[in-house]
Amino acid sequence: MGLIARALEMEGIATVVTAWAKQIKLTAPPRATLTKMPRGMTLGTPHDVAQQQRILDATLALLAKASPLDIVELDEAEGEWA
Repeated sequence: MGLIARALEMEGIATVVTAWAKQIKLTAPPRATLTKMPRGMTLGTPHDVAQQQRILDATLALLAKASPLDIVELDEAEGEWA
């Protein structure tokens, strides 16, 4: 995803990526957040609307900043869910 984001940025389209795996650092996306969530729950624990909103807000806030930025590591981690 980071390579696609960089190509879009070169065309003048602002991008932001959120990921769960530290390997995203290898592709150096222009703007990105990294969560401690497990695979498949990048934007938050199912049914935890507040957590999902925090992750989404932090990620989208990066669009207002000039790129490239260092990857922002969020403290969000998996919570209890049913």
